[in-house]
Amino acid sequence: MKSFIPCILFILLYIVNNQAAYANKNSSYWASLKYNKTYLRTGPSKDNKVIWVYKRKGLPLKIIRKKNEWHEVLFPSGQKGWINSSQISKKRNIIIQNNKSFSEMALSKQKQITITDKNSKTIAYVQEGVIATFHNCKKDLCKIELKIKKEKYFFKNSYKLLGYIKKEYLWGVN
Repeated sequence: MKSFIPCILFILLYIVNNQAAYANKNSSYWASLKYNKTYLRTGPSKDNKVIWVYKRKGLPLKIIRKKNEWHEVLFPSGQKGWINSSQISKKRNIIIQNNKSFSEMALSKQKQITITDKNSKTIAYVQEGVIATFHNCKKDLCKIELKIKKEKYFFKNSYKLLGYIKKEYLWGVN
């Protein structure tokens, strides 16, 4: 009977450990950078080496895992590292990326990446690297919001453009 109790304890610890590991694997989610200057580090503390300085507020990232107040993250470039939670916004953004070659674009007779309205009418053209706010996706189309900033000579006011884009051009969606 005495040897039975350690065996039961071992099995319980094994189950709890596996559930924690499983939860950690499936707990990734999307977020973005909160500030215009964010340090990406090799490990989860300020003592670790800075490997990159990001200077783009709103840049989307994928949270891979969390350790205390530090998050291991993945950027659109494929770069991984650690960022303090105070530098991360819960706002979900996406970035426009075109993984098609020029010949693939020509064969599909598509010259530019387009934003459409709900009736599939083109309302804007966008380039790679544009950051937008993510709303949702239905099949291959995603609803996004672009913030058009006021320029000195072009627009009298800033405004928001709501439209749809093909999922294949977005980084920051599943």
